[in-house]
Amino acid sequence: MNEVTDALAPIQDGFRAENCFLFGPSSVGKTTVAKAAVRELRQEVLDVPHAYVNCWQDYTRNAVLEQLARDLVGAALPRSSSTGRLIDLITDNLNGPGVVILDEADQLRGTEVLYDLHEIRGLSWIGIANREVDLLADLDDRVTSRISVAYRVRFDTYSEDAITEILSRRAREGLGPGAVDEDVLARIARLSEGDARQAIAALRVAARMATREGLSVIPARLVKDAVANAEREVRQKTISKLNDHQRVLYEVLAEEDGLIQKELYARYEEAHPDPVTLRYLRENHLPKLEHYNLVDVDLVLVNGCEFPHHRMAQPVSPDYFESAYF
Repeated sequence: MNEVTDALAPIQDGFRAENCFLFGPSSVGKTTVAKAAVRELRQEVLDVPHAYVNCWQDYTRNAVLEQLARDLVGAALPRSSSTGRLIDLITDNLNGPGVVILDEADQLRGTEVLYDLHEIRGLSWIGIANREVDLLADLDDRVTSRISVAYRVRFDTYSEDAITEILSRRAREGLGPGAVDEDVLARIARLSEGDARQAIAALRVAARMATREGLSVIPARLVKDAVANAEREVRQKTISKLNDHQRVLYEVLAEEDGLIQKELYARYEEAHPDPVTLRYLRENHLPKLEHYNLVDVDLVLVNGCEFPHHRMAQPVSPDYFESAYF
């Protein structure tokens, strides 16, 4: 938090902030820290222009710029605005130094937009991604030179003790004193394997289960089922956030026992109206599905050669799959 607020500090004096990247696994607080830092900044500089872009949903250059034009400068956008027109709208109307949060920035389809943002006077960004290599590996020289000096803040997975403490505070505030023992919280933390989001969901599920049974205290016997149900909840929410390319991949694999990568791409290419290249799919969309434990990958031998083989990480029933989307 201190590093991010230090990066943003120049805005308090009317200067452009430092660009900043937050890297780390999911559910470790990257987005929470970014939003909290911007919120703290706005308490000091009330009118600072700011915007949040979820690049998992808005992953094209124009989609990002359209979001920024609306949120940063309140622009009324003509239909199908060109890239140049969008940049001009932001540049001409940006009132003072501003900041943009680019969440899931490793999902950007082409990182030219980082160069665009750097060229807008006074604008800086906080980029959030799981791994630096996924975001920066294929940057062209002009983008690399602009962002090479950006702050880099790395987040580690929570320890069991840290998650237990998070759950303890949640329980005290949300459930009241004596509603759950520390050993139950510790067991939830252990079974959640460092995933704070899943652990919090498990505590919520356990509380619901205990309430349905008319209990005022969460018993240890509910923990295992609560964690399993929470995992399904988190998984369903993750599925609902997939962009259209990832969704097609997921649907194809949901219908198959598994496919080697070339077969998967052929099926995806048939199903998607505007398919990306195999390389882009391999380097961007498939790693995201693997990172969120939606898809497993291993190597299989075909005619003496090894090929990546993708399959669903867990079986998904048709009813569950439909509910994830609708």
